[in-house]
Amino acid sequence: MRYGAVDIGTNSCRLLIAEVDRYRQLQPIYQVMETTRIGEGMDGSRLLGEEAMVRTIACLGRFKEQLDKMQVAKYRAVATSAVREAANRAEFEARVALETGMDIEVISGHEEARLSYEGVMRGLELDTSPLVVDLGGGSTEFIFPELDMLISVQLGAVRATAAKMTALQMRDSLKELSCFKDRLVSHPLVMVGGAPSTMVAIKKGMLDYRPDLVHGERLSFAEIGDLYELLESLPLELRRRLPGLQAERADIINKGALIMLIIMEVLGKREIIVSESDILHGIIWSLADADS
Repeated sequence: MRYGAVDIGTNSCRLLIAEVDRYRQLQPIYQVMETTRIGEGMDGSRLLGEEAMVRTIACLGRFKEQLDKMQVAKYRAVATSAVREAANRAEFEARVALETGMDIEVISGHEEARLSYEGVMRGLELDTSPLVVDLGGGSTEFIFPELDMLISVQLGAVRATAAKMTALQMRDSLKELSCFKDRLVSHPLVMVGGAPSTMVAIKKGMLDYRPDLVHGERLSFAEIGDLYELLESLPLELRRRLPGLQAERADIINKGALIMLIIMEVLGKREIIVSESDILHGIIWSLADADS
């Protein structure tokens, strides 16, 4: 059966089309990402901007055409942090439906976390249950079901960049994590999201992004620290030309890297595992499981 998943994030929109065969194996057949910045200029206003909505709706129209072209049996389109917090989200949902024919679902931070966790657990083979961190543009989710830990924090690469957040402010927003630190010592830290994936791509100097070379890669605290110092040393125009870094992400990657470091510091972790299997894969599995 062929399924589709759409993630409307603060920084980008992503589409995954995949088949789940009779052996319960997920095979991606089409994947694309567009930087749409639906959350641009939202800080303080709580309103999605007109230009941001137009950009995003145009992108979703292209995604809907692709879903139809590839004869996808079922799809699920979810909107996360920026749309979730917007006072005019109902207007955006209505315009998307009217202009593209796509029905979107604005999900809670908890549902976002659950889907991300499902994607990671089905996509990575680990000996020990992990703490999963989904680092987005507007929010970050922390999921560890064994401790009933399901936390959504309003901290992300786009939000931190727009607000010019300091390391101290980031630490303060993550203070509720400290009570879990000792109980997570023996559990690996898995990160999903644009910032962790980009850090691997920069480390490897990728000229063309290869998800298969990112998935399951490990990054140490020292490596991320070195990459952060490199990014901080480069002006924006030079960052845009850095191998492994998408030009559209160059203005937010520094804060994304800093958030990664502070999360590791707060939790006492010296290493992360980066997963390319994330919320999109979790959405595909939610559709496939409903059919089984």
